[in-house]
Amino acid sequence: MTSPVTSTVDAHEVPKNRLLGVDAVRAIAIIGVFVMHFPMTGWLHAGPPAESPGFLHWLSTETSSRAMTLFVLLAGVSIALMTGGSKPYTGRRMTTALLRVAVRAVALFLISLCIDEFGPSVIAYYAVLLLFLIPFTRLRPRTLFALSAATVPLVTLYPIWVFTTHTDWMRAETPNGLAVLTHPGQWGDYLFSLVFTGGGFQTVYGVPLVLAGLAIGRLDLRSQAVRLRMLIVGACVAVGACVVAWLALYPLGFSAAIDKAEPPTMPWQALFAMPGERSLYATSAVGITFMVGVALLLLGGLLMLTDRRNWQRVLWPLAAAGGMAMTWYAGHIVYLKAVGNPHAYSAVYFLAVVAVTLVVSVLWRRWLQRGPLEWLVHKVIVTVVPGPRRTAAV
Repeated sequence: MTSPVTSTVDAHEVPKNRLLGVDAVRAIAIIGVFVMHFPMTGWLHAGPPAESPGFLHWLSTETSSRAMTLFVLLAGVSIALMTGGSKPYTGRRMTTALLRVAVRAVALFLISLCIDEFGPSVIAYYAVLLLFLIPFTRLRPRTLFALSAATVPLVTLYPIWVFTTHTDWMRAETPNGLAVLTHPGQWGDYLFSLVFTGGGFQTVYGVPLVLAGLAIGRLDLRSQAVRLRMLIVGACVAVGACVVAWLALYPLGFSAAIDKAEPPTMPWQALFAMPGERSLYATSAVGITFMVGVALLLLGGLLMLTDRRNWQRVLWPLAAAGGMAMTWYAGHIVYLKAVGNPHAYSAVYFLAVVAVTLVVSVLWRRWLQRGPLEWLVHKVIVTVVPGPRRTAAV
């Protein structure tokens, strides 16, 4: 069992049952988003993208879709924890929890529309996936993992089908930001895009991820044995996915078929390519499998480390930032808008952004449990759906 967080991070107001390892993984995800949105093209000074140092180009390429993939999977973990974790609620308590999930989804959707006024946000897709999960919250982990695996080929073949037969779906013009609320005549087109094509198939792609996250959250995350199994299985799954991708692309020759395809056509062989030049993230079955393995590995490892007194202190800045992930997501989009989003930054600039994020998070969490947006969403939830105070960590 974990020792109370307050015994080692006693200067901070953190709920006793909060799983700091989950928050630390959220922080890794938000830093990954920063890598995507603050593209580094030089070490001390930003340069032309074509002249970006090899390591920085590799880092940007490898992070391009994986950060948001991790965020989506963690949404499933959060919903599992909100509805009882390894011991799902029953009766009225579960009904209250599910209503709160629905209210949370609506609140996130409205926040997303506000963020869209400054730059594209993916939180609206996240909100749809929260609603999607509600009917599955009473299922066991094995069933959820099986459903997640079963949906992988379906959701990855779907974009290929759209690219092949319905490219017009990708060209539909819909309102953006708060304008969505003032154009009811276009709500049908907007909802269709939100669910079926928008954001590069964000919602469709997220289905197996949130199911896997819900399954992970239904495990006993406070058990050291479970954490160790997560770490080992996650490492095996991630390495196995990489091996399958390499075998498919090179010995089996799938790379040639992919390279010959004329955009927007996407061949079925893209299912076996890691997200990158040869495959969009939404068409990569191997990519989804890889990220489920990475999530298991990170969660298992960081949950184990944050049980240790010394490591709790070392990892607290990450956990503090992860507990404010939504605030930082919205904040960095507003910041990019304010500075004109130059699309090229130095590595020093990026590291300064990360350092500010960690330091401000630690200072904020010294006095307050939640970030500004997290507090707002919490107040909306408990006001609309009053009930017993939640004790599980999300």
